Amino acid sequence: MPSLRLLLLSIRLGLFQACLGGLSVLTLGIFNRLLINEFAVPAGLAALALGAQQLVAFTRVWFGQRSDRCRWLGLRRTPFIVVGAAAFCLLFWLAGRTVLWVAEASQAGDGPAVVGRCLLLALLFLAYGTAISASATPFAALLVDVTEERERPMLVSIVWTMLTVGIVVGAVLASRFLGSACADASLPAMVAGVERLIRVAPLVCFGLVLTAVLGVERPLVADAGSTQAAGGAAPAEPGFWRSLRLLRADPQVGYFFVVLCLFTFSLFLQESVLEPYGGSVFGLSVCETTRLNALWGMGTLLGIGSTGFLLVPRLGPQRTALLGGSLAATFLLLIVVAGALGSEALFRAGLVLFGYGAGVCTNASLTLMLSLTSPRLAGTFLGVWGLAQAYARGIGTVAGGGLLSLVGGVVGGQDTFAAYASVFVLQSLGLLLSGLLLLRVDTTLFQQRIEQAFARLAAAELD
Repeated sequence: MPSLRLLLLSIRLGLFQACLGGLSVLTLGIFNRLLINEFAVPAGLAALALGAQQLVAFTRVWFGQRSDRCRWLGLRRTPFIVVGAAAFCLLFWLAGRTVLWVAEASQAGDGPAVVGRCLLLALLFLAYGTAISASATPFAALLVDVTEERERPMLVSIVWTMLTVGIVVGAVLASRFLGSACADASLPAMVAGVERLIRVAPLVCFGLVLTAVLGVERPLVADAGSTQAAGGAAPAEPGFWRSLRLLRADPQVGYFFVVLCLFTFSLFLQESVLEPYGGSVFGLSVCETTRLNALWGMGTLLGIGSTGFLLVPRLGPQRTALLGGSLAATFLLLIVVAGALGSEALFRAGLVLFGYGAGVCTNASLTLMLSLTSPRLAGTFLGVWGLAQAYARGIGTVAGGGLLSLVGGVVGGQDTFAAYASVFVLQSLGLLLSGLLLLRVDTTLFQQRIEQAFARLAAAELD
């Protein structure tokens, strides 16, 4: 069991993740729904505008490396987290105002204005995604800085559980702030509800971020040989390009990057086909298929929340990842069997169990991500791992729909059971393979090789 100190610290840090979860509901949920349904914006334009934030995931590496070198008042991570949070809260407000501006053009029937304003919204979300990278990557590095390796599985369980809590709470509070707009489908009611939401949400989120991180990071003690006074600029860590060269000091860096991409790709391959599967195979309504995400989410929450306490301390993250991948793969096949039998009850049970398996291997992979770092380059490493996750998730989501269409063209239609089953079977194979490949990751050897690389770098600089 975690100590009281670790428990309270984890809950406090989890407030940051809760904010990200809440904002994701507002941007990818409410803004997306309003643009497409209520404001009659073409779905492609809405997807371009809101999805633009994922295109800048490459900036995670740069911001992570800059946080490794930062020495503002002896702090490395906190300045980036706070400034980044201030930026994404402000940009959220600007994006909300722009969504309403798009609504005005849509209401007036001005098609060119709708297109132009949606492109402006896409630029805002590019900046929004950059601000998220500037804040979230140093935050992940802060988790490494303030904990020991044995504490991290439990920290991951609590902090990433708070992300899910933020999604749920964000959805509930958003519906309350929208108020009468939920019952009154008129455009003025919707606009008034969004205006209330975008005024309050950024202030609440920024306040929670400050509560989460201020005072957590301990200022670095100035070292006469390597640093200057607090506020000075003499970082002991290598520069950006040299940091990237250090990443090649251990072959496991590239290996883990590829396996992490495979795992994330496989995990989200079903994201774009799950709800259509429920509609096509089981005849569920739109509202019923929307609620399927809650079943999957409950299982994931249970898996992430329990793994750090029950499984990782006993099995280690590598074997836990294999167990999680095996469970997720097995229960995906159960979902396929449910479709073959036409059993809706078995389908729903399989979703919960699949979510649990996905949560187990997610916790294990996050624990490995925090372990495969160096204290001096934690931000850089976590930026690389975050980059792998972000792009692999996006590709997996798109590939799921593409695979459904591809197989559907062969078996007689993308709404057939065989087309959906092919996606789930391929996904199960990817998850199982990812679990097996993660067994080869050796965190102890990784740490030794990175320290040896630092020693060689220091010796070369003295020559």
